[in-house]
Amino acid sequence: MALDYQPVYLLASGMLLQERKLGVTTANLSNADTYGFKKDLLVAGAWYVDNGVRVNNTSPENPSNNFVYPLVRSISTDMSQGPLIQTNNKLDIAIEGEGFFTVTDGTNLFYTRKGNFKVDRDSYLVNDLGYRVLTEDGRYIRVVEDFNIDKEGYIYNNGEIVGRLAVVVLDNPVKVGRGMFTGNPVGRANYRLWQGFVEGSNVDPVKEMINIIETSRAHEVYTRLIQSFDLIQSRVSRGLRA
Repeated sequence: MALDYQPVYLLASGMLLQERKLGVTTANLSNADTYGFKKDLLVAGAWYVDNGVRVNNTSPENPSNNFVYPLVRSISTDMSQGPLIQTNNKLDIAIEGEGFFTVTDGTNLFYTRKGNFKVDRDSYLVNDLGYRVLTEDGRYIRVVEDFNIDKEGYIYNNGEIVGRLAVVVLDNPVKVGRGMFTGNPVGRANYRLWQGFVEGSNVDPVKEMINIIETSRAHEVYTRLIQSFDLIQSRVSRGLRA
């Protein structure tokens, strides 16, 4: 008589789900102090088999051989506003409202809420990776000593308007790391800019710590259930051989 494998794979899938949740949560927590960071959210679900029946001689890892199978449906990004932090640095720009700054590595366009900018050796405004910040007409921004940006994004050098920052709304932004996103710009954003401020992370460290504790405990429960099931199956197997 074959032993019943289904509970092991169902419980193991629950363990894997908790591990994925733990990975997302720890990544959020590690970026709690990263300017412009947007936390990720894991959406879990269950795969059901209608009138679930055992299919003989097929892999038990296949969800179709189990009655219900927990899984990760998606990992999405929470784009809610982070707190504005005053730095009094004229190169720091925070977005209040929607939209992204536009930057380029010289070939590709990227979008970011991370506004702790710097000046490169050619006096152009760049992000922390050295990607140049763009105006709405696609030009680089040269910075002089008397440099200011107003709340509508207009750039002033020595009191003269030289352009306007490209702050755009993205359709389905995709996180690509280091505070940057890709996506399809669909128009100007509804925003105000604050010079001398940066946007903080939208991660709540206390909530993320609670999530880590809950996830770790859930993982322990799955582990103990598997150990208990293995013990029962071992006893059954010994009884069948006796």
